[in-house]
Amino acid sequence: MLNSLKKVFTQSQAVILCGAVVTMVVVGIEKLGMLEALELRVYDQMQQMRADPGVDERLLIVPVTEQDIQQLGWPLSSENLDKLLGKLEEYQPRAIGLDIFRDQPIPPVDPGYNKLLERLQLSDIITPVCKHPDKKNPDKNPGTRPPKGVQPEYLGFVDIPEDPDGVIRRNLLIADPSQVCPADYSFSLQLALKYLEVGGIRAEPTQNQELKLRNIVFKRLQNNFGGYRAADANGHQIMLNYRSSKIAQQVSITDVLTNQVKPGLVKDKIVLIGSTAESLKDILKTPYGSGKLDNSGDMTGVEIHAQSVSQILSVVLNRQPLFWSLPEWGEVLLIGGCALIGGLLVWRLQHPLWLGVAGVSIIAVLFGGNFFIFTKAGWVPFVAPALGFIFTSGSVLAYTANQIKQEQKEISELVKQQKDLIAQLQAVSRQSGVTLKQGTAASFLGEAVLPDTLLNTRYKIIDNLGSGGFSNTYLAIDTQRPGSPQCVVKQLRPASSEPEYLDVLSRLFKTEAEILETLGKHKQIPQLMAVFEENQQFYIVQEYIRGNALSQELLPGQRLKQSDVVNILKEVLQVLSFVHSYDIIHRDVKPSNLIRRDSDEHIVLIDFGAVKQIVPQQQESLTIAIGTAGYAPPEQMAGIPRLNSDIYALGMLAIEALTGIAPKTYRRDPDTNKVIIQIHNSANLRSWQEFTDATDELTAIIDKMVDTDFMQRYKLTSDVMRDLENKYGK
Repeated sequence: MLNSLKKVFTQSQAVILCGAVVTMVVVGIEKLGMLEALELRVYDQMQQMRADPGVDERLLIVPVTEQDIQQLGWPLSSENLDKLLGKLEEYQPRAIGLDIFRDQPIPPVDPGYNKLLERLQLSDIITPVCKHPDKKNPDKNPGTRPPKGVQPEYLGFVDIPEDPDGVIRRNLLIADPSQVCPADYSFSLQLALKYLEVGGIRAEPTQNQELKLRNIVFKRLQNNFGGYRAADANGHQIMLNYRSSKIAQQVSITDVLTNQVKPGLVKDKIVLIGSTAESLKDILKTPYGSGKLDNSGDMTGVEIHAQSVSQILSVVLNRQPLFWSLPEWGEVLLIGGCALIGGLLVWRLQHPLWLGVAGVSIIAVLFGGNFFIFTKAGWVPFVAPALGFIFTSGSVLAYTANQIKQEQKEISELVKQQKDLIAQLQAVSRQSGVTLKQGTAASFLGEAVLPDTLLNTRYKIIDNLGSGGFSNTYLAIDTQRPGSPQCVVKQLRPASSEPEYLDVLSRLFKTEAEILETLGKHKQIPQLMAVFEENQQFYIVQEYIRGNALSQELLPGQRLKQSDVVNILKEVLQVLSFVHSYDIIHRDVKPSNLIRRDSDEHIVLIDFGAVKQIVPQQQESLTIAIGTAGYAPPEQMAGIPRLNSDIYALGMLAIEALTGIAPKTYRRDPDTNKVIIQIHNSANLRSWQEFTDATDELTAIIDKMVDTDFMQRYKLTSDVMRDLENKYGK
């Protein structure tokens, strides 16, 4: 048990160590910005998945369409712009945003320019625009001046920060004025403030020089916000929380100029005027178009400004939360937690199928949790935690595989020692005249243990479970454990009291106990609790499996359903696959050694007291013939068991389950060598398939399992599982 506890402790240490190392590596990769592009792509996908509430009724867009250009020309004349603004002012909107540059007259002559300037200079609801020059590359983007004479406090800049992939995910609210563009508030913020001013809401500075509207502080975006690691966060930026793929109702300029717009459509709204015509190429990428081959998710500049206006109004008036993210330590904990879960998952789930299902499920839960948080305006990284989970799972899986390989090597050495000790025991027995062939319990030294006997000062015998040629098996209680749980005690009684014989037998006993301890790690094999020697008797204490043996289900004359038999085969094959991975043969697979556990209905394989390694076919390597007649194949009865000897025994059990007839009546057809059944000790012999309704596919699989020639039989349990799953599913 100490070895078992040591292995568990070592494995838990490995999980923690792998999780810690992977967490540091992933955090380092994340800090270098190598995951930013992936995190942004996930951000876009979640944006696309959010519910679409539809247009914002507080906004109206008056776009310059292709039809307007055809009718009015481009650039729009100052006269037409002035008429448009005059018409809209008559309808009493709260604010008008002119997202069209008019820093100079339209050549060659622009008779309405001065009148337009006068309107822009005097109106308190119209917001003209300008654009700041690019500080890094002013020659490429020198900026655009505002209309002459308009005071800076009435201007709005239209600079929109782009991410490296060209997608607009951020909103610049406040920037330092420049000589070219003296505006310090953005176009969208100016419009929102004009709308809010009617309700007495004005911008207030905070101690940290951040924007405050009512009691809401618009905190500045940091360059490591959410999935960002190197964002250009200059100025006062926030994440742009898109409302909808279609932000506002639209009416064309031509419709306004020809009086085809109802005044109610404009009254008390924010009107944004800007181009939507594709020929003007004011098209920007948005999260709605991420991952799409067409341009269906792209938006024009005026539409993005409208998204920003809508966000500001929704935050102030509708209590919509601003985007938030985890602090740096929170992200580290999240990555570390996912890494630890990945390690624990691999540690606890050994089966590849369940491991894969659990892994995919956890990644799905992680994404689902992130998406739920995203709907609440939280941006929590997904890629970094997912990589932490995957990398740790892979690391622990590699570590576990290496441990299993080392363990298999150790068990192989133990089994080799076991074989050598058996040979020594045979030699000593021949010298002392002791036979090792199975006999009756009375042929061995020592007496059977009586009820109420206390073994090793703690195990109290309460019942006799059975006797065999090599041992007795008892039901006992462990008096030194809380609740005095039941356990199984196996007593091995030596056939000789010769010191040399006992010494070899003691070493053989301890070697086999180490093998049983390893096998007991499987949840469907009894766990080894203790081993000890007392009064020249050898004892093994194992977990007691509460349940019924399959021998109580396989009753004479009663056939099990094919589906039940297939399930039994699959479950026992999985256990045998684990056993065989250590080159160990059970050598006594039969109904009485298969217990259906009460707690979970799973089948537990018991009685590993005679496990041996595969041995070559040399005469000097023959082992003791152990097995049960009717279930054991010919090579095993000859003392040369193989891995697929257990497959043969399981196949015979399947025939018994399907036919309701015990193996003692089975014979072999002299022509086909297939299993046939003798009816009531008569000369009437019939194929076993005649006694079952099983399909031809299943009977063919079982026939291959019980072939007397081990070379023609299934070699591995995985081969049988593959055929069963191909025919009957997983």
